[in-house]
Amino acid sequence: MQRIFLTFPLLLLGLLAHAQALFPELQGEALATALRQAYTPGHVLSYRDARDTMYALIDRQGDSVYCVYTHYARYLAPGEDPSQYLYQDGSPDGINCEHAWPRSRGGDGGHAFSDMHHLFPTRVDINQARGNAPFGEVHDHRTRRWFWLGQERSDLPPEATIDEYSELGDGRFEPREASKGDIARAIFYIRTIYPESAESPFFAAQFSTLRYWHEHDLPDEKEIRRTWAIAHYQDGKPNPFVLDPTLVARLWGED
Repeated sequence: MQRIFLTFPLLLLGLLAHAQALFPELQGEALATALRQAYTPGHVLSYRDARDTMYALIDRQGDSVYCVYTHYARYLAPGEDPSQYLYQDGSPDGINCEHAWPRSRGGDGGHAFSDMHHLFPTRVDINQARGNAPFGEVHDHRTRRWFWLGQERSDLPPEATIDEYSELGDGRFEPREASKGDIARAIFYIRTIYPESAESPFFAAQFSTLRYWHEHDLPDEKEIRRTWAIAHYQDGKPNPFVLDPTLVARLWGED
């Protein structure tokens, strides 16, 4: 499904008033090289420490951690091991770690494996359901599984809440509307910073959709805070695609 409330130029103009222009004179491969040199972290946490940090310090809201795909909340008790406590022994409604760029598509090697710029808390069952499927738009009437909060359904949700659901169907996974831009920028980051690990065909198959999501769900204050919070643990390096929305067009050309 697609929901558009403002045109991209209007959204972009509003954001650019507060955004940084990164390497404004560069385009294409020269820009990609400059981004890798400036934003590749020299240090990332171990995968265990990255998960614990993400749950307890990056994505904790109040006393709970929320699934990026459904906004499902799982309470995190003080003093507990975050990963173990949230996982709930693998219960379907436990929380585990989603690699936006799947491990089997190149996300399991080197720093990319534990780089928090593409890691997100997710419900265990949704993480398993997505697997290594590419992201994409799924026609509502071809969606096999709908996910929201702690729920799953196979029939069409009510119009009032349909945008809150993530969808699986036709071999693609479609995040809820509020998370689409965040996911797109995570994918752009991995493809740019770790090109040797990130499969080119996997990226090419979803690029047009990811670009659309990026342009129509631009970074908000929460996403900007998140990337700088992650940077604190990753050599001071934020996700540049969150800082400068023009990077996508300058890297891969205008539509």
